Amino acid sequence: MKKYFLPLLVVCGLLGANSCSNKTEQAEQIATDTTWKQLSLREKIGQTMMVTADMYAQKQIGEGSLQTFLEKYPIGGFFMAQWHFTYQKPDTLLFETFIPRIIREYNAASKLPLFISEDFERGAGYNYNTATKLPVEMAIGAANDTALAYAHGKILGVEAREMGFNWVLAPVSDLNINPLHPLVIERSISDDADRAIPLLQSQMKGLQDQNMITTVKHFPGDGATICDQHLVTSANNLSWTDWQKSYGKIFKKFIAEKTPSIMVGHLRFPAYQKADTMNGDFLPATLSKELMQNLLKKELGYKGVVISDALNMGGGYGFYESELETAVQCFVAGADVVLWPPLGYMDTIEARILRGEIPMSRLDDAVERVWALRERYNLIDKENRTPIAQAKPEGFDAYTNEQLTKLAEKAVTMVQNKGGQLPLDTNTTKKILLANISHNDYTATFEPMKKELESRGFQVDVKHNLHKDEWEWQWHRMLEYDKVIVCFENHYFSPIGSPLLKDYEAYCLWTMVKLPKEKVIGVSFSNPYYNKYYLNKNSVLINAYSSDEWMQKAVVKVLMGELQPTATSPVNLDNPIMK
Repeated sequence: MKKYFLPLLVVCGLLGANSCSNKTEQAEQIATDTTWKQLSLREKIGQTMMVTADMYAQKQIGEGSLQTFLEKYPIGGFFMAQWHFTYQKPDTLLFETFIPRIIREYNAASKLPLFISEDFERGAGYNYNTATKLPVEMAIGAANDTALAYAHGKILGVEAREMGFNWVLAPVSDLNINPLHPLVIERSISDDADRAIPLLQSQMKGLQDQNMITTVKHFPGDGATICDQHLVTSANNLSWTDWQKSYGKIFKKFIAEKTPSIMVGHLRFPAYQKADTMNGDFLPATLSKELMQNLLKKELGYKGVVISDALNMGGGYGFYESELETAVQCFVAGADVVLWPPLGYMDTIEARILRGEIPMSRLDDAVERVWALRERYNLIDKENRTPIAQAKPEGFDAYTNEQLTKLAEKAVTMVQNKGGQLPLDTNTTKKILLANISHNDYTATFEPMKKELESRGFQVDVKHNLHKDEWEWQWHRMLEYDKVIVCFENHYFSPIGSPLLKDYEAYCLWTMVKLPKEKVIGVSFSNPYYNKYYLNKNSVLINAYSSDEWMQKAVVKVLMGELQPTATSPVNLDNPIMK
């Protein structure tokens, strides 16, 4: 099988996106190569580990050598955590040099080709400063165009490949059913499985056509409660019937298409769980045999790799006495790859298998699944593996700009347009204030929008979180503007916690709602529910989902009447929970 796999990929790449059937439709998920059986016990255990690439610490353990470290701990995969590179000056984080060099050094020290992963949910540009900041998943849902979803995946795949990554822990396949969920929000394509599935299919095909391993996450499905897995154990609280119609439909579809990997979350599923309890609480999927082995692997028939969500998250804590024991029990419960276990995990699993406390069959099941993934992506034979890094095709930057321009223009959503406020006209509107409401200061982020408006003849200022401490001064200054465009930019995880506005952001919003309604235009570059919740009385409300430059330019075209928006909201903005 290895002998013919890479040439088939090359042919697919040369002929284009539609020339070969989707790899998820044709690839086997059972290893035909059996050399995994020759691995030592520690090498097998290493195949179940995805650790962060902390080169400084790992070289110390290896007495100055990565090769020595990997001989002691023959780990199969590394997550290139950006925070481990903060000792480098920002201008050395260019992915043309620094990151590929690090990845090559790890691979050179390893006996086997390594899995190299990152999330890259919003594009590599949010991690590394010369890559592209892509529109978020919900922008794909708003555009509702499978060709543009494919382009989104392709752009990410090409840029990740250029650095040397081969596994993205994306795309998010959760549904944002609860508008008050603090984490899923615009990470999700939609709240509707039927809308999400074809778009996710196309996006993953775009990634996989670049020989990139994709991940469907987070089983059994996040976005139904108001809990953030980073802080607490969350849940999918839908009934079994409702789950089947929503999240279950998504997972069944991609299991049938042999998706390479599925990530399980720190999520309970009370409608299914019966026995997996501790101190009266159901265990999250990351620790649940019922959810990983019984439901996902047996009932749903998934044969691919089950990877856990990160084990440093609060949702996995409080069940076992230590992070180490949590990682061990995650593997025992059914995870084939454990994300971010401590190194002691290898020693502990080894000792317990040798003592007969963990059956060898659990390890063999995991390793065979991982080996099938290696075989599928030509990552077994180090001499003949898929290249670590692959250069961008000629003209790819122009392709990126063209496709993301189309995506943004098709995604920007007119939520409300009353009273003839649009298009903006320089004869009647001279001065515009962009009022950025967000936890962080994004005034520099909105420079593209400022320049686009200025190029059309407006005088434009950008201010961040005008709040009550400056009430009198700001109030008089704001009345001098002909239009105030509220620019929401509190995206998921920034800040961590509740998705609703707090403190200075809320004070700024308070100021905005006291302005004359005809003066204020609401544009959300993040949470799609903000406009209807906070500015429903205002005439013009626009959802743009993310503040990348393409979305900003598309919004300006809508404001000027140069673009007539056609998108429909990918989520229900009239959800009664927001009333």
